[in-house]
Amino acid sequence: MNKRNALFTLFNKNGLEERARELVNNGWTIFSTRGTFQALRNAGISVIDIAEMVGHPILGHRVVSLSREIYAGLLATDTPEDLTELGDRIPWIDLVWVDMYPLTAEIAKAGSTLESVIESTDIGGPTLLRAAAKGQRYAICDPNDWEAVLDCLRGGEANRKELVERLAGKAEAVVAAYALASARYRSGGVYDGFIGEMVRKLS
Repeated sequence: MNKRNALFTLFNKNGLEERARELVNNGWTIFSTRGTFQALRNAGISVIDIAEMVGHPILGHRVVSLSREIYAGLLATDTPEDLTELGDRIPWIDLVWVDMYPLTAEIAKAGSTLESVIESTDIGGPTLLRAAAKGQRYAICDPNDWEAVLDCLRGGEANRKELVERLAGKAEAVVAAYALASARYRSGGVYDGFIGEMVRKLS
């Protein structure tokens, strides 16, 4: 693997240390948000707080990842013009690993309130996943996809395009289901629907 950049921002940090260590050992730089940064730092893994890239966080870190520098790194194309504009200040981001605040769990919790549901509604996570999908980066929202990504990287990325598209489709579906849960709750059921996954085609 060549020198590349990943962005991790996780609520559930299971598997974080193992995955981060493998990337770092293969020359990757990892950027992360505050909680993930602290977990990696405590594990002795080299990591950069994205606040160093985007400037002083505001509103208690609630909007630290919602910065144009992050999205420039995810949406830039591999053209001389875009690469020149990124320069040395904004890193090209090759991969994001994101999970979102547990919104559905909060909605289902006994005693949850509108305020607690709003507090558990993630904005940065869905936006990062959609930007990674649009930018044709590795968009990981399911830790079960890590082995496929690592196998692709170890094998010289021969199947990169196919894998990136599969991950993009999953990321969009996960974000759509998340938004649907919010719409259902906030509208009192006026808006509803379902997001399904095809298991088999019937002839």
